[in-house]
Amino acid sequence: MKKHPKMESKTGQRNLFVDDRSLFEKLCDPHNLRAGFKAVKRNGGAPGIDGVTVEEYEDRLDEELARLKKDLEGWSYQPSPVRRVDISPESMQRAMQKVKELTPRGTYLTLERTMKRINVWYVGWSGYYLMTQYPSQLVKIEAHIRRRLRSRLVDQQKRRRYLYKKLIKRGVSGPQAAKAVYSNDGRWVMSRTSALHRAYPNRWFTEVLGQKLRSNALLKHWFDVGQWINVT
Repeated sequence: MKKHPKMESKTGQRNLFVDDRSLFEKLCDPHNLRAGFKAVKRNGGAPGIDGVTVEEYEDRLDEELARLKKDLEGWSYQPSPVRRVDISPESMQRAMQKVKELTPRGTYLTLERTMKRINVWYVGWSGYYLMTQYPSQLVKIEAHIRRRLRSRLVDQQKRRRYLYKKLIKRGVSGPQAAKAVYSNDGRWVMSRTSALHRAYPNRWFTEVLGQKLRSNALLKHWFDVGQWINVT
């Protein structure tokens, strides 16, 4: 193979696009393609979206690498989409149901003891699913926990005027408290109102009740928390 002469720019810096062998030639080299496969195998590569395992690929390795080399040199190579990693809809639904079981109506447990029970379950559950690429799934569970507990806070006030006074005491304006309390909505709908969120903001659950969060871990493989996946 004819070697390209080394070239330097006017500033004396080496031209990265012209080397003893171009980067593209190196990429298409069968030896490098085979080395790349060995690295994938060594790292325990999982099947892609096509479902082909490393073992199946290895069974026809020469054929697959020859096809890959041809596609690369012909500029026709199209990489398969990367398979996403998320918590399945079934697992999300079971988690939502578990939160409901841990926050029943009419329980004798205080909010603090209830939160401790939730934390024990949630730390274990979320730890198992930290490989998800979508922290928004964890945000969904954490928000559901808070809403269930806000709903219980509403239920603890046996009369609406008691709830109204409680909200006022916690810094909610009169009109905002009245709009939430003296509507025809039940406790579940009321738990989502701006009045309940102002009286019991997210930080109240973490700072006062000690809610454990996992959605703020900022793991390297996570997408932005704003990137949502519809799983339920």
